[in-house]
Amino acid sequence: MLTSLYWVCVGITSLAAAAAEPPASAPREPQAQVAGVQPGESAALAEHAEEAEDPESAVSSPPMAMDDPGTPGNMGLEVNFVGTVVKAGSSRGTESLLDANFGIGDRIQLKYERPYVTVEETGAQQHQGLGPTELGVKWRFLDSHGWQIAIYPNYIFDDAFKVTDEQGSPEESEGKAFTVPLLISKNVAHVYTLAANVGYAQNIDHLTKDCVGALGVGRALGANGRILAEVFSERDEHLANLQTDVRVGIVELFLPGKFAHSGYEFPIYASYGTSVGHTESGETVNSAVFGVSVIKLPKGE
Repeated sequence: MLTSLYWVCVGITSLAAAAAEPPASAPREPQAQVAGVQPGESAALAEHAEEAEDPESAVSSPPMAMDDPGTPGNMGLEVNFVGTVVKAGSSRGTESLLDANFGIGDRIQLKYERPYVTVEETGAQQHQGLGPTELGVKWRFLDSHGWQIAIYPNYIFDDAFKVTDEQGSPEESEGKAFTVPLLISKNVAHVYTLAANVGYAQNIDHLTKDCVGALGVGRALGANGRILAEVFSERDEHLANLQTDVRVGIVELFLPGKFAHSGYEFPIYASYGTSVGHTESGETVNSAVFGVSVIKLPKGE
């Protein structure tokens, strides 16, 4: 999967470079001169324009399931308030998630998240309470020529509320677990991002092992929005499919002009996903995600 994505990225960037490079025999166009600007100054302005940041097109969580290598920046803060609704056959569930992230330097992120969940089946009692706490550390160890690669280990505690059966006896908990995903992204043609996740999950209590693989693409919509799409697949240790989802999403900054000089941003987002093929529950799983983030920009931005 990663090899295929790599060669796709290399092919796209190579074609773009070839298209942009004039033939060796072609005469060079004379340098245009703007009134009041000397040729040397024009070159400096062009260089400055090239250094300008591309619009955001990362395939990120939330509202997607896969994550991106980006971090909040030095002393930056990102708090996500995320709502999720899931339907699988007669079962319904919701999740209200608090996801807080803090940047240390330009490439390290600390994460804390905890959800409040509800689970309901037709004719059965509804269960609700706090879900498991999750802590994570993201380190982006490569950031060059449009490529970003990060590792993002997470630890999941066994501190969720206890679900009981019809007799009132507590059911077995999910147990403690850790995940180690590798996050990869490549900026293409300034407004696109190609992304991939490959991850390993180990349940410490039940000794189960799972794998995660995902491919995604994002496109910037002007300076303040982006549309996203992904295929996200969970598989067991033998790579048998547990659930594969296709998801599309959108992100848009809320009133960017009003908060332009405040040091804060407020993205709002939504996504919709559906499972394809076999699922572990045997039912088609549909999910919708919506929410808002409060972002305190790093110093100097």
